[in-house]
Amino acid sequence: PWWNRTSTALRDIAAGSELYIDYDSSWFTFHSRASHFQSVPLASSYTKALAFMKKYGKMLVGTDSPDDLVEDKMMIGDEVQKDLWDMIKNHPYVSRERQALPETHKDGIRAIKAGDIMTVEVENSIRSIEYLEEHGKCVDNIVPQQSTIPHAGRGAFATRFIPKGGLVAPAPLVHIADKSKTNMYAETKGPTGNIIRDEEKVVHKQIILNYCFGHPNSTLLLFPYSSNVVYINHHSTEYNAKLRWTNDFNSFHNKDWLDKSVDFLEDQWTAGLMLEYVATRDIQPGEEVFIDYGEEWQKAWDEHVKKWEPTSKESDYNNLTWWTEKRETGNGDPITAYELNKDRNATIRTWAEQQTNPYPHSLRIRCYANTNHDAAYLFTPKTTPVYRRPFDEDVDMAMDDEEYHMADCQVRERYERGEDDSSDDSSDDTEDQITHKYLYVIEIDVEKTVDDMTSFHEHYLITDVPWSAIKFMEKPYTSDIFLKTAFRHEMKLPDEIFPKSWMNFDEKQKPKAKWYELW
Repeated sequence: PWWNRTSTALRDIAAGSELYIDYDSSWFTFHSRASHFQSVPLASSYTKALAFMKKYGKMLVGTDSPDDLVEDKMMIGDEVQKDLWDMIKNHPYVSRERQALPETHKDGIRAIKAGDIMTVEVENSIRSIEYLEEHGKCVDNIVPQQSTIPHAGRGAFATRFIPKGGLVAPAPLVHIADKSKTNMYAETKGPTGNIIRDEEKVVHKQIILNYCFGHPNSTLLLFPYSSNVVYINHHSTEYNAKLRWTNDFNSFHNKDWLDKSVDFLEDQWTAGLMLEYVATRDIQPGEEVFIDYGEEWQKAWDEHVKKWEPTSKESDYNNLTWWTEKRETGNGDPITAYELNKDRNATIRTWAEQQTNPYPHSLRIRCYANTNHDAAYLFTPKTTPVYRRPFDEDVDMAMDDEEYHMADCQVRERYERGEDDSSDDSSDDTEDQITHKYLYVIEIDVEKTVDDMTSFHEHYLITDVPWSAIKFMEKPYTSDIFLKTAFRHEMKLPDEIFPKSWMNFDEKQKPKAKWYELW
């Protein structure tokens, strides 16, 4: 992401530990994924599995005490325990709870004693540095910074010396069998009046195409998802890295797939291919890394630049061109969320002021506000249609489950803070501790759920809100890269490494239709 969004450790992480994030259980139970992930343990699965483990421990020693789980107190022998555990783990009926059980009997005993299965799993996931050096791939050889190419945005820069032939970065791949899947279509009305896509009118391509490798003679696209490799920019003459297939990572990379057809890859629902970026010459620390995107990409880019013209706000409102011109010819107002959030002296326009002097359409305003505040929680619109309260820094800006409370808001009023006002308007940026001149009244509408069948809206007016509690954010899909005329083209995987078995059509021959497309 452009503005340096990073991942932060929630606790100390030992060297060699695997990294995890919480997808939330709904990601695995969502209806389109449920059948694929029906055996993946959820948080509740571990709770039930641990309850089973405690009963299992009691069966082994006849008591509820984990301390009794020692060899001389076991009621059955070691080999019988292992056989019993294998039978439990290999039972033909698969469930989330069974999958949450420890893999071995020994780990099961450890989990009972620890009172937590996941602690044992985390401990088992730790690898020694020596193991990782032998079996792993280094992903921190490059970091994103401002590119040395004008207007290119971010680039990838070496964090250390990389010798000629050395690994720059690994690139595991997601394969997309049909590049037409990136097409974006015009809309039309369906038989019942609903809006559907008009498959006769391709209006653009999805932006993921810019980050994929492909070939003119194939429908296949390969998307690299390794850390920071998407920042590696193009240079047709001064490139210092190239691509090759990995040859020492068989636990992930399936070499035999290089001899299979695209139809075969289409049937593979998991990733199983890996490229590597390798240095074509010595790369010094701090040097930007480049590859050659290919002659086809270069021609497409040159043609795009030759034909491109700025679009008007009326013909393509999904851009910043109009706002940029307005700034250059007007009062020089900031137009990005980053600029607005850094300008502590700037007043924030009220909703009424924005009717005649709007912020760019690409921005939205969000505020720190805990809508579960004790003083307001579960007031129904019938009794309290509008709830008014002062800003409470200790509650509104507190973290809950490692996240801040934020909501879309409108700025309704602005007034000067009093001389004795104690509202904290400091920020983490020690370089700028200027106190903002104003306080604000914000308006928030919140939908709350009582149960599966009942929800209601709460309407808030929060007074005395400091500048530091109001943030500008970019709306999704509103930057210039989403212009209707924005550049889209895949990078070319060089001929010498693109498998012939994947070349399923040439420029004069379209791929044969699938049987289900003939109906």
